[in-house]
Amino acid sequence: MNRRSFFSMLGLDSHEREMANTSGSMPERAALATGLEPYTKPLTLGDAYHLLRRISFAPTVQLATQLVGKSADEAVELLLGTGKELPQATPPTWIDATDENPGGADPITKNGIEGKWRGYFGGLLRWWADIMRTESTPLSEKLTLFWSGHFTSEFTFDAAYMPPALLYRQNVLIRSFRLGNFQQFAKDITLNGAMVVYLGGILNTKKSPNENYARELMELYTCGIGNYSEGDVKEAARVLTGWKVGQFNDEPARNGMFETYFSAADHDTGSKQVLGRSIIARDSDTNTEFLVKSQEIDKLIDIIFEIRADAVAQFISRKLYRYFVYSNPSVDDSAIVMQMATLFKDSNFEIRPLMAALLKSAHFYDEANVGVQIKTPAEYVVGIARQLGKTFASDAGNAMTAMEQTPMDPPNVAGWEGYRRWVSTKTYPNRRSFATAMLASMTDAEVVALAKQFPDNTDADKSATALELYFLPKAVSAERHKFYVEEVLLQKQPVYEWSSIMNDTPTAARNIKLLLTTFIKAPDFHLC
Repeated sequence: MNRRSFFSMLGLDSHEREMANTSGSMPERAALATGLEPYTKPLTLGDAYHLLRRISFAPTVQLATQLVGKSADEAVELLLGTGKELPQATPPTWIDATDENPGGADPITKNGIEGKWRGYFGGLLRWWADIMRTESTPLSEKLTLFWSGHFTSEFTFDAAYMPPALLYRQNVLIRSFRLGNFQQFAKDITLNGAMVVYLGGILNTKKSPNENYARELMELYTCGIGNYSEGDVKEAARVLTGWKVGQFNDEPARNGMFETYFSAADHDTGSKQVLGRSIIARDSDTNTEFLVKSQEIDKLIDIIFEIRADAVAQFISRKLYRYFVYSNPSVDDSAIVMQMATLFKDSNFEIRPLMAALLKSAHFYDEANVGVQIKTPAEYVVGIARQLGKTFASDAGNAMTAMEQTPMDPPNVAGWEGYRRWVSTKTYPNRRSFATAMLASMTDAEVVALAKQFPDNTDADKSATALELYFLPKAVSAERHKFYVEEVLLQKQPVYEWSSIMNDTPTAARNIKLLLTTFIKAPDFHLC
């Protein structure tokens, strides 16, 4: 995407376009020589902002200040934590509520149940968005969102709804594995209730095999296209037969509500062969939930990770790279991805060492990788709230949906295409409207307090610079900075008047809001 087409797409007026042309690079970038070697310089404020924009939804002044002067190693260790930490958020009240199967109910009952689920799902989105907004160290939610878009499930699919209680439990599972072992992650997600329902596992029987999950397990979740055959899909589907989920209070739930259970009568007990490896047949005595899980489900995953280890490592490394570093699919990222894949494979598919190495690397902090990602709707919505230090001015889930990203309800099993698709003539007005509403929700005192977080806030030049660095991903040109200071922040008043203006809360708030409004209109406000 060239600079002119990007600006045209945003519908900027002539003055905005002129100022935008002095901004940093648009999301285009050549292949780089830097790799996974450690970044050895102490983190600057700009480095800290860059790291926080990528590993969380936006920097906060408090977190960024805490990182300045630390090594990349120290900062990343602090931000990632062990991966075992969980947010201290009270779960939604309805997570254990049960309903009858609306599919077999009369129309009034069906509509009532589904309407209730829509309300629950909206609440689930608000619950998660607030965790994203308020999280501090260690940071968990950006990784949780990434994996939620990898191991996909949808709230609305096949003209029906997923019980939100299943999606809540899947969200908890994904968060717990965000930095864990990917091989074990694949095993656990395979029998997760939401996944079994979403990709037809509950319909997969020895008499009528359903190949959906078997195919996506290899194509989208582990090794990628070209690393399996149609025969492998068919055999894997046979391995996966016989699993059900306790979804409704008028149907079996042998392991409890919203849990997966095994139906021995529906399992194909014959021998199978996947990727050239055999899974032995079983008799009625060994056709049990424990043995089928350990000797067939787990073995299926182990076979994929053993036979296609290189493919798995490269496939996942590339997805992580494009999500956290640079998402342009046309750029040659093979050199850095191969380094990542080698580390991932050598660490037995542990996610944390891979993420830590990437976020500590010279490549990650390369200037060419700063400010080149287009913010996802989640980054945009949550990020503004985090940076302004405000609660959401409107429903965060609805706001993300208006920008074409509804967490836990992707458009299809492949998730969101992302990159250039995030900003369009349809979504850009919704972005700008949300940001404007967030800014309008601030009191004069809150606006001035925002500016006073930064040192030297009574100096107009330094105050504008601090706000530019905080809200925009790269330093702006001298010409653009001059415009921000003289025309916007000072409103053409002499520079020495700023210290007096800061003592006049209504006037200071008005001028600072004008500056932030100008930022919101800038194309690079959509970059991170």
